[in-house]
Amino acid sequence: MNVLLVCAAGMSTSLLVMDMKKYAGEDAVIKAVAFSELEDVIKDFDVILVGPQLRYKLNVIKAITDAHKKPVNVIDSLAYGRMDGQKVLESAKALFK
Repeated sequence: MNVLLVCAAGMSTSLLVMDMKKYAGEDAVIKAVAFSELEDVIKDFDVILVGPQLRYKLNVIKAITDAHKKPVNVIDSLAYGRMDGQKVLESAKALFK
C-alpha cells in the first residue's frame, strides 16, 4: 500500500511519515508532499491523507482524488498532533480496503 500525506508545505507531515514507517511493512511507500505537488504524484499512491490544517481545501483535494479514483480522508487532529503514526496508518489501511 502506498500512502500519500498532503499538507501545506510537506514539512510537518514528514515527521509523521517517519513514525508511520515504523509500523508499515517493507513494501509500503509513505510520503509527504505539499498540496502544490499533489497532482504531480497522485498516480503513484493508493490512499491520500490530508493534514488537518488543509481541511479547508478538502473539496478541491477531493475533486483531484476523485478524478484519479483514489480514496481520501483528513487525518484525525488528535493523532496528527500526537504524531501517532500507528493510528494514522490504521486509518489509511481502512480507506484502502
